[in-house]
Amino acid sequence: MSAVLKLTDLQVHHDTARGALRAVDGISLEIARGETLGLVGESGCGKSTLARCVTGIDKPNGGSVEIEGVTAGRGKAARLQRARNVQMIFQDPSGALNPRLQVERIITEPLSVAGEESRSAHRTRAIETARKVGLSDYHLERMPHELSGGQRQRVSIARALVLNPNLLVCDEAVSALDVSVQAQVLNLLLDIQKELGLSYLFISHDLAVVRYISHRIAVMYLGRIVEIGAAEDVWASRLHPYTQALIHSIPEEAAKTGRTVTLEGDVPSPVNPPSGCAFRTRCPFARAACAEARPELRAVGSHEVACHFAEEIAAGSGAEPERAHG
Repeated sequence: MSAVLKLTDLQVHHDTARGALRAVDGISLEIARGETLGLVGESGCGKSTLARCVTGIDKPNGGSVEIEGVTAGRGKAARLQRARNVQMIFQDPSGALNPRLQVERIITEPLSVAGEESRSAHRTRAIETARKVGLSDYHLERMPHELSGGQRQRVSIARALVLNPNLLVCDEAVSALDVSVQAQVLNLLLDIQKELGLSYLFISHDLAVVRYISHRIAVMYLGRIVEIGAAEDVWASRLHPYTQALIHSIPEEAAKTGRTVTLEGDVPSPVNPPSGCAFRTRCPFARAACAEARPELRAVGSHEVACHFAEEIAAGSGAEPERAHG
């Protein structure tokens, strides 16, 4: 399958009084047509910054973003072309929707910005797109505050779909919703993907949600990918200690295994990260070698992992930790 999105050595650094903050520190990945790549990690690891680079909201300091085989450029024409191919669904539908506009106008606003179709054709597009996401003609006349949280997120999805993009970037798209509504929206996204052949970059801190919707999972820590592979392979093998900790912190997993892993300490500062492996200050398997050299992604078993001792973990020679120490 051809790649809808290809990132090569993507880097986003912000200058601060303390030095360069490395929000995204050399990430390379691809998303195939019709595929969902789930990106998971704690708050502050750089997930949203990466999403903003993909959509063109933020500009990278290095590396490249290719969409449909074309390197994303700058300027108005390039931005409009990217908007036609890539759209974003944000975490908070209340904050993402203009409270002064009716739903119909919210959904069709991208058409106006892109200069596509006449205004007389906008209502037809609004009706068609609203129905795709489970909204009726009635909802088009409503204001955002008259809708439930789930309905508002459906409006956000409809707005993202109206330009017929090939890639949707979902940044914590269900985390603000009740659990029952989360399931409805996730199933809606799956149905839309099946119907339209869309690709998703699905970003979340919730690994269980990511597992449900994704074909592949990438685990991100301090601006870098530390494990990536098929969703069930990553879930079953969990070769990186950070991935282990994330999965064992899920209540349902803890109940199954009788084991709870608590990551002590916060994510280190991206301005002054630890030498070698950035996770070593919180890792129960850390050894002297971890401070000396940064592990790069490499194939171990069925997927890729950035850990010096992944083979030992895979072989079971290192017992999974009861508690990760700081």
